Amino acid sequence: MSWMQFLIELIDKLVWPVVVIFCIYRLHRPLAALIPLAKKLKFKEFEVEFGQELKAASQNAARAFPELKQDKKSILIAATENLPNSAVLEAWETVDEAAEVLIKSRISDVKLDLNTRYKHIENILVQGDIIDTKKGKLFSELRQLRNKVAHAKGFEVGKSESIQYVELCFKLTDYLKAVTAENSSLTQ
Repeated sequence: MSWMQFLIELIDKLVWPVVVIFCIYRLHRPLAALIPLAKKLKFKEFEVEFGQELKAASQNAARAFPELKQDKKSILIAATENLPNSAVLEAWETVDEAAEVLIKSRISDVKLDLNTRYKHIENILVQGDIIDTKKGKLFSELRQLRNKVAHAKGFEVGKSESIQYVELCFKLTDYLKAVTAENSSLTQ
């Protein structure tokens, strides 16, 4: 074997490991930034599922340290930074849930139509004198804004508007919960 043939054989054997090491060296920062975003990582027999393990750890931590539990309002206000439209939709869900609980505490056999659910809830609340007209108007305005966010193509809410919307939703939710509590104390 000549020295030229030896050199070619050596390069042939070392080129792939060198390329892999070079790629890892050049891409280690971007790859390290992507790993926390991964839901699942698998290499041969080694497999890690981050989302499920993190969720389980968070639930265990919440039980062990109740002071770590954040309220939904704080979480939604923090979410307005990057996902203002999602924060609006999530905030509306709190109003919807509180309104449904209130209606069901007053009317036991109510059926809410899925297609016009929010309008139906609004009509029951206002026409049934469950809430006053000003609160009914706020419910209507919040519902209409929610519908724009949910259904209008390309409609983007700004951060400050999203925060204001979340605040209003939680004020209305607190009011609806207070009326529900007042109603349940009267029936007992």
